[in-house]
Amino acid sequence: MNFSITFYRAFRDGCDTLYFDEYWRMMKIFRLLLTLIPFYFFTPDADGQIQLRLPTDSTCRTDTALISVRAFDLRDCASFEMFLAFDPQVLRFDSLYFKNPALSGLSASETSAGVVRIAWTGTSAVPFGNGNICKLQFTALQTGYSSLNFDINSSHFNDINGNPLAALYNDGGLKVHPKNIQYTLKQIMTGCRKENKGRYAISFSAGTPPYTIDWGAGFINPGVDTVVLGVSAGEHQVKITDGYGCIYRDKYFVKVLAAPKIHFTYDPDTVYLQKPEVQFHSNIDSLQSAGHDVYSWQWNFGEPDSSRSVELHPLHTFTSAFQFFEENKNGYSVRLWAINDDGCDTTVIRDLPLHRPVPEVPNVFTPNGDGINDFLIIKVDGKTKAEQPSLLRYYDRMELVILNRYGRKVYESKDYRNDWDGKGLADGTYFYVLKCVGRFGEEKFKGVVTILGSGK
Repeated sequence: MNFSITFYRAFRDGCDTLYFDEYWRMMKIFRLLLTLIPFYFFTPDADGQIQLRLPTDSTCRTDTALISVRAFDLRDCASFEMFLAFDPQVLRFDSLYFKNPALSGLSASETSAGVVRIAWTGTSAVPFGNGNICKLQFTALQTGYSSLNFDINSSHFNDINGNPLAALYNDGGLKVHPKNIQYTLKQIMTGCRKENKGRYAISFSAGTPPYTIDWGAGFINPGVDTVVLGVSAGEHQVKITDGYGCIYRDKYFVKVLAAPKIHFTYDPDTVYLQKPEVQFHSNIDSLQSAGHDVYSWQWNFGEPDSSRSVELHPLHTFTSAFQFFEENKNGYSVRLWAINDDGCDTTVIRDLPLHRPVPEVPNVFTPNGDGINDFLIIKVDGKTKAEQPSLLRYYDRMELVILNRYGRKVYESKDYRNDWDGKGLADGTYFYVLKCVGRFGEEKFKGVVTILGSGK
């Protein structure tokens, strides 16, 4: 406002000596403004153009690199064609790794050594804006530097009518670093398998520090990442990053001290209610004979009284069997533990079911000497004589009494072994009383049995 008033007064009163010098000074400023106005209004604005940009980045030899072709202010464009030049001695073009979904049909191919053509034609102009047009995948062939240059003479962007759009191209480059690392991985501490005491160290003899190591397991002391502690047994992954950012992947295997390879067997395979005795056999004496150091062991039979044994082959009676049966418990977990001179131990656990057997007396047998059904065979749990040759597996003894229809005793055994053939008796119906005697009392079973084919 002050400038306008002053200029007007100077122009009106130009002959007045009071404003003469100020008048000419204002005229000079006015002429300068007249020269700047056309430049301000008519010079092309770079921000209004389509801008293309390639990255300046680095990678490592033999690695793959993803080169992003990024656009800014890509608007009103219906087609484009770009040519990207690179050093084919340093890089090899592999493929179009990614294309923006907004540019359906975009393609990229190597037209000649060191030149990639990126092209797209749409059915309408896209309001793309800013973002990655695509990503190109290259393989770094050797160390060195490759410039990434647009061929601006061959590249072009057009609108829906085929008219060219102004574009500004920004070149980039890719530095390829060497991968010349040399290192040694070494286990420096060994522990037992379940202790996770494995310790590994890495030492470098060549390469570009500083190095960052990701051991993939265990833990490291603060500030000392060249040693990993507390690693479990087996194979693990390690990732090493050098000072260039080059990544090396490897594996290391943690060995552990051997624990005793113990196992055990048992007979029978079930704890039977009235005769809860089980014979156990371990392989510890065999291991000792083969030179394996097993200096201590112990059995735990899983009973409430914490019954234990240090015998190699104990015969154990499960005294809590009746209590477990009344409490509806299904069985026992038997454990054998052993430790060797290295301090490594092993525990083996086997589950034994608890079962109350059911005797089954047949209602007929045929003692005719043909070798089939000639004896009164009492089954237990449906098992045949071949499958279960001894009834003493289930009870301490079985007492069998056979009566005729008049109540007269015709056969008696205080320890029946499935060996009565009805000798001397005529065909007919008889009565039996079976008393099963076991650790926790007696069980009685009564019924009838018929003899056929005796010839009498």
